[in-house]
Amino acid sequence: MGRAPQDLRNVALVGHRGVGKTSLNEAMLHAAGAIAQLGSVDDGTAVADFEEQEQERRISISPVLCHAEHRNAKINVVDCPGYSEFYVDALYGLWAVENALLVMDAAAGVEVHTIKMYDAAREMGVRVIGVVNKLDNERADFETVVASMNESLPECEAVPVQIPIGQGASFEGVVDLLSEKAWLGAGEEAGVPAEMADAVAEARESLIDAVAAADDDLTIKYLEEGELTKEELVGGLKAAIAAGTLVPVLCTSATGEIGIRPLLDFLVDAAVSPADAGPRVATRGEDEVGLTADPTGEPAIIVFKTMTDPYVGRVSLLRVLSGSAKADGDVYNATSGERERLSGLAVTQAGKTETVGELVAGDMGSAVRLEDTGTGDALGTQGSKLQVPRPEAPESMYAVAVTAASRADADKLSDALARLAAEDMGLKYERNFETGELLVSGLGPMHLDVAVAKLRHQHEVDVSMSEPRVAYHETVRRSVRAQGRHKKQTGGRGQFGDVWIRLEPGERGSGFEFVKAIRGGSVPTQYIPAVEKGLRAAMERGYLAGYPLVDVRVTLEDGSSHSVDSSDMAFQMAAAIALRNAMDDAQPVLLEPIMDVTVTGPEDIMGDIMSDLNSKRGRILGTDQVGSLQVIKAQVPQSEMMRYAADLRSISQGRASYEMSFSRYEELPTHLTDQVVAEAKQREESADE
Repeated sequence: MGRAPQDLRNVALVGHRGVGKTSLNEAMLHAAGAIAQLGSVDDGTAVADFEEQEQERRISISPVLCHAEHRNAKINVVDCPGYSEFYVDALYGLWAVENALLVMDAAAGVEVHTIKMYDAAREMGVRVIGVVNKLDNERADFETVVASMNESLPECEAVPVQIPIGQGASFEGVVDLLSEKAWLGAGEEAGVPAEMADAVAEARESLIDAVAAADDDLTIKYLEEGELTKEELVGGLKAAIAAGTLVPVLCTSATGEIGIRPLLDFLVDAAVSPADAGPRVATRGEDEVGLTADPTGEPAIIVFKTMTDPYVGRVSLLRVLSGSAKADGDVYNATSGERERLSGLAVTQAGKTETVGELVAGDMGSAVRLEDTGTGDALGTQGSKLQVPRPEAPESMYAVAVTAASRADADKLSDALARLAAEDMGLKYERNFETGELLVSGLGPMHLDVAVAKLRHQHEVDVSMSEPRVAYHETVRRSVRAQGRHKKQTGGRGQFGDVWIRLEPGERGSGFEFVKAIRGGSVPTQYIPAVEKGLRAAMERGYLAGYPLVDVRVTLEDGSSHSVDSSDMAFQMAAAIALRNAMDDAQPVLLEPIMDVTVTGPEDIMGDIMSDLNSKRGRILGTDQVGSLQVIKAQVPQSEMMRYAADLRSISQGRASYEMSFSRYEELPTHLTDQVVAEAKQREESADE
């Protein structure tokens, strides 16, 4: 039997890249005795960085589940990636927990991804606890970081529950304002340094003020008596955290293992347990259902990450929301209705597992070989139809064209991509029928590099990547009347079709309109559908550069037929000839897709970002202020944005992020049209060789 829900703490480590989340996870595990030796991210020996790609790149790529025992509580820790390109995986890590440790660098403070993860946690009802890490680094400034939280994080009232003893090279411990004790080094309890007495008293008074203000009863008692007991202070703080009204802030150096023991104590004392978290909203058909962490309740399990292990195959990381998960028990995927068996049910320490007979409500673990279940799916009893709303993920904007290296690779590619997409909810793939390319989309170049590496190493599918072709369209500027005549006599029955059409520009976005204006039966009624079919086929092939012809009206005005030689095929051919003849004089032009672009970053680099967008033929629509960050709204041609993820990272040193969506098509400038047409002819010649 596992831990009771009230003795569990589920915590996600989130924040900007490079703030030390994985090192903090390592230090927590070491301080709690879950691992014997402290590993290092830089050396590739950290427990959580167990994937080959993570060790090679020295970054976290996937959410990793670990656990530690501290003071009769089990703390499940999900170490989430901090790179914006793996943001979707971080969202699913948050989805599985009640608490988020928002980790910040003591010198850098609040960064772009800090705000995104804070916003995501608040949106999902996850309670936020701030951790200022790397306080032993040069330029560390705890008070400035707390101030930046209150300034930059929406609706955030950040209040220290610890203050550092020294900063930078002199950082040696923390003072816990709740217990008024000091913790030195890796966990030595001591008295508060005499020279800090005034600072501690002032910080503790600020904490009591904030906690009392969050509860009417405590406010009255504090006003009457001027003090709160430790139990009242901790209870009030825990309630304020649970309500989301306060964000407590703690101090650490993960690599120096300073502040780790009091961090673990704080999670046990003040973080929200599954039992205290309130019901998780789920749906059954049109009805809402509240899932509570009740071990005797209806079984409900969510999968927050799916991975492929070279030895055991598919591994699914689980969170039990209600009821219990029993080893080798049958569960049913609420989305597909497929039956699954919970094989290899285990508690997880990153890449290592320990099998268990049961995971109760509130607990987290893993199972293997759930072949019909992917990330984001819910598991329950047969016919339960219980769905748990998934996180809202951003659009996957960065795409590459993928080509299999051989016929054997091509045969395996579709299945391998389907498996990768089931594991990674930020990864998408589709066939672009306008360009004929297989496109794989993610949140940036590193995201797709990792996906292709997994294709090669895990699924043994070799592919090459190339920049996708832009899905241009073609249209016309002027109205033209033209004839198309198809006549062929080769002995026996001939072929004859003759049409007159009028080709006119239509409204932008109107697509294709076919108008029948035949009088006197010059084109017999039975052949008119063939004329439309021939026009549509010719429009797909385009005229200038092989791109689809759109936003035109074609009117069938006249024609002629032959009683013996006319046929559907003949009139299809005649229609295609008529369209080609009309295009010669209709002033054809290329249309390019225009994207709505939103860029968020610190004010000091916004000038550079605007200049870059202007150089990409972008139009700046306006700017907004969100906390300490600025937001630029612009419209930019898609052809200029194909590698924007890499460009923006270079300009901003990773301090800015962007979102992009399709807006409309606009006419491509003439000098660029000539370039696109030349490239199309070159492709056609290469294909013919």
